[in-house]
Amino acid sequence: MGFVNALAPLRLARSGQADKALNKLASSSFSRIFRLVLPATAATIISWFICNIGLYRTAGMSDAFWLTTTTPRPSTTWLQALQDLLAGLSATWRYGPENPYDQPQWALIYLLQGSFMVISALFLTAAMTPAWRTVTISVLVCWSLNWSWLIGDPWTGLSCFAGIILAEMSLSGVPEALSDVSHILSPSTILLALLLMSYPSGYPEAAGWSKWMYELGVRFLPADNLDRMYGSLGGILLVFGILVSPHARWALSQKPLEWLGQVSFAIYLLHGMLLRTVFAWVLHLGQPLAPFGHHGDDGQQYWIERYPVPGFFQCALATLVLAACVGGASHLWNMKLEPLFAKMTAKLEGLVTGKYSIEVKSTDTPILPIRKD
Repeated sequence: MGFVNALAPLRLARSGQADKALNKLASSSFSRIFRLVLPATAATIISWFICNIGLYRTAGMSDAFWLTTTTPRPSTTWLQALQDLLAGLSATWRYGPENPYDQPQWALIYLLQGSFMVISALFLTAAMTPAWRTVTISVLVCWSLNWSWLIGDPWTGLSCFAGIILAEMSLSGVPEALSDVSHILSPSTILLALLLMSYPSGYPEAAGWSKWMYELGVRFLPADNLDRMYGSLGGILLVFGILVSPHARWALSQKPLEWLGQVSFAIYLLHGMLLRTVFAWVLHLGQPLAPFGHHGDDGQQYWIERYPVPGFFQCALATLVLAACVGGASHLWNMKLEPLFAKMTAKLEGLVTGKYSIEVKSTDTPILPIRKD
């Protein structure tokens, strides 16, 4: 996130156009809010409607862990459904509760938080030389570790500020200077990054390699949100490994991967509801319900009928169908809805900056009576 958001302002700052960089940042600070809020709101409303007409029923009765734990139940009445929708919309932008209609949106508040971190840091350093800007952002990287540990966020500052440093590096001569050793440096860095990013979010002791990473992390890294820390470090190393490799940059600039990057936010917003609908339908197609035993808080065993997780081939088929549906739906989202969100954001930005104004038509009849004495 820090890498992408910082590239354009840094280009302007490095070319001596600090004023233009600051203007761009001022515009971004407003537009970033609505470019996150509007699509997320639309996705939540769609998921809410799908839920309340009963299309999540199969997912809610699945024994697949993610499906059964993240699938919301329909509201009892449509009036209650409206109240639940408002609660879900607000939950996306508050710390603590998750949006029940689109659980993956838990990360959006950190994306918004990170965007303002990046904008604030670039405001602070836009007039600096690249070297001093890098030093300052490096200090912020270290500082962010402390506040992330205190507030319990998923190491947002680390990813954002390190992303700015990587963006600065990409505009410098460092990638070219390392090109001679990139055939060794890049693959090893990328493999290490993928290993770090593979660290599981739960039960790391279940496998030898993740148990070793857990013990290493507890010893040398902050123990809170260790999976997020490994993921953040892996993401930083992955970007670095790509930047120093001409071959990796060439491969990632091909049209299929460019398209994937363009629809990535739509994929993020839509994959949850498609997992609970199309994926669940194909996954449990033709399956009867089976009883599963569970233990309550009081230790008593009770039985629930659920759809059992099928074999490999049906899981693979459901995954392929899901991939096709997510790709198609994300493409349509980008073609039809994203331009609408962009226009709405531009109108709102123009309104608050004075480029557009709301005309209030006057009438001949006064609102209040006029004395005629």
